[in-house]
Formats: sequence, structure tokens, C-alpha cells
Amino acid sequence: MFFHFFVTLHPKFKFMQEIKTFTDYKISLRDRILDTAMKDFVRRGVKAVKMDDIAAALAISKRTLYEIYDTKEQVIFEGLKRYHRLKNEELMAFAHDPHHDVLDIVIFLYRRHIGDSSSLNPAFYEEVSRYPQIVDYLEQQQQYRRNNFIVFMQRGVDEGFFRNDINYTIISHVFEALGNYMQQTQLYHKFTFEELFFNMLFVTLRGFCTAKGISKLDQFFAANRL
Repeated sequence: MFFHFFVTLHPKFKFMQEIKTFTDYKISLRDRILDTAMKDFVRRGVKAVKMDDIAAALAISKRTLYEIYDTKEQVIFEGLKRYHRLKNEELMAFAHDPHHDVLDIVIFLYRRHIGDSSSLNPAFYEEVSRYPQIVDYLEQQQQYRRNNFIVFMQRGVDEGFFRNDINYTIISHVFEALGNYMQQTQLYHKFTFEELFFNMLFVTLRGFCTAKGISKLDQFFAANRL
């Protein structure tokens, strides 16, 4: 879950090809379907949301819905790709601003994830893992996040916020293990996502910061006590 901070779309997964002939209305309807469905999936869980519910929420017929997306798995798959693309574009715009350093980016992502998690039903992550195509997509996403993580850590070293005597490949495994443990033990049922992210992410992060990085984090901690 911590690797969601470093999202990159795998080139294999291009957005749905124009295999069918769509009217302008149906082209615009595709994104509306994904936006409506993903909000419901995240809020209620995948199992609780039927294709009938999605069609009813958009005031369209099931036939129209199935003309665009054949299955619920396809809706989830395309919805996740759209979500990642939009979030990645937002992240890249922030990260490429010359006024933002690596810790600005970490704090930006932390705040964004807290906002996104406020309406998240934990069942969503548990239930999407039942779809092989989506599991394959998420696994490839995770591999690309691992690669981006190392690049990001090196940027932090170059900017003077992260120590240069740390093996960041090991750190990447630490973050991945923390995320896996949180999901496997379902800690999100005992603590809020804000508490989990704050304690599990920032405690580890502070350990490989330089004095410069610790000073900036401490300013953030002082202004954002839980």
C-alpha cells in the first residue's frame, strides 16, 4: 500500500481501445460509468455493487452499460487504470514544480492518501484481489513503483534530505512488508488510515533522513499532531 505513493502506468495496459464503434454520447458515458462505479466500489466494496446499481445510478439501461463494458471486472479494471492515470498526472505536475522537493512530494502524497482513504471501505482491496486480471495489473504496477522508489530516493539524496549511506533497495522491501502486514492483519479495522500512514510511514522515513530532512519533517509533525 505504501508503494501507491509511486504510481506509474505500465505501457502494456493502454486504455480501452476503440474496438467498437461508439457514438459521442457513449464515448462521454464511458468515463461517467467509471467515475460512478469506482466511487461506489470504494465506498461500499466491490461485491456490494451490482451492474444494475451502476446503470440505475446513471439512469441508463443495462443494455447500454453492457454495450460499453462487458463485465464488472472490466469496469473495475478500466476504473483502476483511469484512477491511476489521473493521480499520476496530478503527481507529476506537483513533482516537476521546481519549488517542490522530495519531502514536499511525500507530504503531498500523504495528505492525498488520507483524503482518498476517508471514504474507503477496506473490503474494496480485499475483494479486487479475487479478479486475476486486476491482480496481474496491480502486481505490474507494484514492480514499476519499486523502480520509481529507488529513483525517488536518489533524488532525496541529491537534494540533501536522505542519507547517502543507506541501501534503498532494502528500504523498498521494508515499506512493502509494512504494507503487506497492514493488509494481512487488517490493522485498518483497529486504527484509522491516518494513524497507520502517519506512524508506519513517517517513523520509518525519519530514520533515513539527514538532519536537514529531520528538521523539515519535525516542522510538519509539529503542525500535524494526531
